[in-house]
Amino acid sequence: MKGVVLAAGHGSRLLPFTSFRPKHLLPVAGKPILHRSIEYMRDMLDIDDIIIVVGYQRNAIIDYFKNGEDLGINISYVIQHTNQAHGLAAAVNLIEDKISNDFVVLLGDNLFSANLKKVIDLHTSSNAAATLHIEEHENPQRFGVVEIDENDNVISLEEKPKNPKSNYVISGFYVFSPIIFQMISGLQPSARGEYELTDAIQRLVDNNYKVKVSKINGWRLDIGYPEDLLAVNKHYLNEKTHKILGNIKNSNIVPPVYIAEDCEINSSTIGPYVMIEKGVKVENSEIKNSVILENSKLERVFISDSVVGTNSEVIGLKAHSLKVGDYSFIRNGVI
Repeated sequence: MKGVVLAAGHGSRLLPFTSFRPKHLLPVAGKPILHRSIEYMRDMLDIDDIIIVVGYQRNAIIDYFKNGEDLGINISYVIQHTNQAHGLAAAVNLIEDKISNDFVVLLGDNLFSANLKKVIDLHTSSNAAATLHIEEHENPQRFGVVEIDENDNVISLEEKPKNPKSNYVISGFYVFSPIIFQMISGLQPSARGEYELTDAIQRLVDNNYKVKVSKINGWRLDIGYPEDLLAVNKHYLNEKTHKILGNIKNSNIVPPVYIAEDCEINSSTIGPYVMIEKGVKVENSEIKNSVILENSKLERVFISDSVVGTNSEVIGLKAHSLKVGDYSFIRNGVI
């Protein structure tokens, strides 16, 4: 099977950290979100032929991954332009001429711990037209909601309903047969002005195609807000990803952390659950559960549960849940 990763979005909910890069290249324990998604496809799903649908700041993604040779896979690209139709169904429709067999779709801002190879196996063994990974959620109205029968067949789907028929939501992982393209053809935009993938899957159900669901335990993180970036870094920072590559002087490091190369940490306490990108300088500071993006400078600060943007300078500040945008300057608590 080919794998398709949808990574065209603007990431507006992650502003200001997506002003100068796509959200899919924001870091998780030293690697971009999209890098980890593609490694997941390669290592957990045995997929080595991947199409990335790109849009916003697409050149940054293309320059990073190129043809996938460095990851031992083949990567190609399809562009979703801003003047084209919006929505997940519109994005999937763009790859029709590259697909001849069943294929996997993964939302590029979702990361999983479960082995979703079982979803592919169910799809193949049941001869389904589509198979969805679903999970229970306490706020299903924020997602695509699925109503199922006792045999895990889909009865109905609805995107972000006000009155959900269940608390089962689509997790952002799908397996499709090429018949999905026929269902996308002729779709009308939803009330949100988007071509919804849930509407296309509902058309499969309405036309008596088999649509299955799979519930596999394991965490899934949808990285939509800055606090999600902190949460996913906390999940990934462990013994395997704990690394100190920078220059540490007279400092206390509390594992797990990721400190990239070309960093200078002086007379500071760092950790736990801190990711610091390359080129960062920290002096006389304490940092906990935070993400510091590249080439920033922090001096005489105490911060926790915070994200500091690229090329920022923060001096003389004590803060919790701080969100400092790229190229920001904060001195003695004044922005």
